[in-house]
Order: sequence, then C-alpha cells, then structure tokens
Amino acid sequence: MHLVRFVTFALCLFISIACSEETPAPQEPAPVSQPTAAADRSADSNPVALPADQSTGGVSVRIIPENPTAKDCLRAAIQGVPGRSAVIWTINGETVSTNSDNELCNGGYHRGDQVTVEVGTRDQGARASVLIANSPPRVIDISSTPAEIYAGTDISVIPIAEDADGDSVDFAYQWLINGVADPLLARATLPGNRFTKGDTVQVLIVPNDFYDDGPTYESFAQPIPNAAPRITSQPPQGITSLDYRYQVEVSDPDDSQFSFRLAEAPEGMTIDASSGLIEWSLVEARPGTHTIAIIVSDPDGAEAAQEYTLTLAASE
Repeated sequence: MHLVRFVTFALCLFISIACSEETPAPQEPAPVSQPTAAADRSADSNPVALPADQSTGGVSVRIIPENPTAKDCLRAAIQGVPGRSAVIWTINGETVSTNSDNELCNGGYHRGDQVTVEVGTRDQGARASVLIANSPPRVIDISSTPAEIYAGTDISVIPIAEDADGDSVDFAYQWLINGVADPLLARATLPGNRFTKGDTVQVLIVPNDFYDDGPTYESFAQPIPNAAPRITSQPPQGITSLDYRYQVEVSDPDDSQFSFRLAEAPEGMTIDASSGLIEWSLVEARPGTHTIAIIVSDPDGAEAAQEYTLTLAASE
C-alpha cells in the first residue's frame, strides 16, 4: 500500500515539472548597422559600420599618421584581404569618399574632427578612427628694418606666419648677440645700443596659436658692419671777418678718430687732417664763387663728403 502511494506521488511530481517548463522562443538575429557607403553594394557583401579600431577575419587597418593635422594627407594601412575593395572615409559620421583609394587628402577636415576609415565587410573587414589635432603655426619668413644695419640703429623684425587652422598667431622673441641670449632682449625690436661693429646679431622667433607653440624660427646670424662717418655740422652762412674758420663735426657709432682732407678748395684754404678745422685768410683771396669739398674717412676707410660754395664780393 505504501509502495503504490509513493509511485503515484512521484508520477504526479514529474508531470507537474514537465508541464511547467515552456519551450524557449527562437532568438531573432541581432540588427546590423547600415553601411554609409554608396548603395551599389551587393547584398551578400555589404560592409557594415564596425566599432572604432576593430577588425574581423584577419583584416586590420590603421590611419597614418596617427596624430594628423588638417594639412596632412591620411593613408589607410591595410593588412589582410578585406571582403570588398571599397575604402570608405567618413568625417564626423558623414561619408566623403567611397572608392578604393587608400588616401584622403584635402578632405575638408579640421581641428577636432573625427575621421574614420572602413574597409571590407563585417566578416572580413576593419575600421579605425583618428581625431584631427591642432596644426601648430610656423614662421615662413621675416622682414626687418632698417635695410642697412649698423651699431646704434634699432633693428625691428616682422614675422610672416602660416597656420593651417586659420588661427591668430602670437610670437615670442629672443635676440642673440654673438650667439649669447639675453633674457632682457625679448621683444620684436633690438635696441641699437646693445651691439657694436663686428658683433653678430640673430633672432629666434617662436609662433603660438593659443593651442601650441610652432617650431622655432632662427634668422641668419647677421654680422654688424662698419658704419660710415656722417658730417653733422653746417658751414658758416656768411663771412664776418678776414679769417674764415669752420670746424667740421662728425658722427660715427663705431669710431671717434677720423682723417680730413679737402677734395676741392680755393687757394690758401687748409684743413687740419686730424681735427677737421678749416682756416682761410681772406686778405689775398680772389673775389668770386669758390667751391669747397670736404672728405672725412674713418679707420676702416669708409668716407663721408660735404660740398658747398662761398662767394666773395670784390672790394670797393
């Protein structure tokens, strides 16, 4: 009797468990992302959008350079055999090229854009992305004033820069005298009293577009030549006595001693070769118009000249 009851209980328990289990519903296939390339792809080889920097079927791709700027050409370096030859380039999710070209140049990308390349199919393909980095500015040339540089003359430079992103560019300057940098000489203008004849002058310029410094521009090391003397005095405008005197005065940033001579002068007029003092006794001077031409030379042979005329009226 007990055995019959046990068998009946076990049978009912088995039937209850079996009836409570449901047959699982069939799984629907996972949705496939739609490709962004042109619609001429065949149904059995359609590329699909893969997660960034992923690969399948032994295919891999990477974009070179790895940190591109807006001025760089991008190249897809593909390894393996993609399931389809098309190379799809997108910028911020929008397709810009759908052919077999591994390069993308002048693609309209700018700083901060995401550029993605996709090759092949879902089973044999790959995808990679890069962010377009800032393009540092660079100095391509400079102009300077004045055209002729001598000791005592301020030198100013004006950089000419380019920036692929179109940013405004600021500049940092460092002047070098004989190859030595002076932290105080850090402006666009170098004072003329900071160098002398025989020194070399050079400027380093670093451009900056607020994001990055560009490469340092090094100007040519300019030697400072000898400056020619300059006559700064003016001859007397009239004759007030029988002894004519004129002290020639000279300015020169390099030298303080000069040689003077008269290239043309009336008879009896003299000039002191070292001081530049002109003297002329008019007691026996002939009336008329006389031309005086003065030449002054510095120790390096550089010269300056001054020419003027004197008119002596006939005595009554």
